Amino acid sequence: MYEPKLITESYLKRWRKNSFFSAILWTIVGIILMLFHRDIDVITCYLVGVALLLQGVPHLFLFIIEEEKHIFSISSLVNGVFICFLGIWTLTIPRQADATVPDVIAIVALLHGLRDIALSRRILSLEKQLGYYSMAISFLTIFLALAVLFTPMRYDVLCAGVLIIIDGIGNFWMWKVLSKKSDEHRGI
Repeated sequence: MYEPKLITESYLKRWRKNSFFSAILWTIVGIILMLFHRDIDVITCYLVGVALLLQGVPHLFLFIIEEEKHIFSISSLVNGVFICFLGIWTLTIPRQADATVPDVIAIVALLHGLRDIALSRRILSLEKQLGYYSMAISFLTIFLALAVLFTPMRYDVLCAGVLIIIDGIGNFWMWKVLSKKSDEHRGI
């Protein structure tokens, strides 16, 4: 039987804290976008830009401080760089960014969905059924992100809000499951 490579406990704790924070932040921004989807303006762009920076910078630090490089630390680097870039772009030119906020959110959610596939594979190696649920959430996130990106919608900001709520809650759940199952696998 396949024996999954264990992620160090310290890395798992740091990543879990960062992911829980990002999931909560992402869900709050999603709720705000859903409530004010008709009135996207410069303030909304600043909110999204700050949320992206608050999400991206910790990803960069996680990569820098991790001694062992594995799929999660490398995805942390890629996500961190790209999300910080989008956050800075949204903050520096909010007047141009306001029309593309749903696309920016969809791109970040797409990155999360791709990263979540690796997370789901890890969960799948620890417990099949929960791994399949995680994989379904990952593919749903990817599908919704692509729909927001490539489908002209009348309510694209509202859809982007729903997308990041699903992404945030799904990510929170997956990390909770991975933490629990990793602890069980270690005998903790």
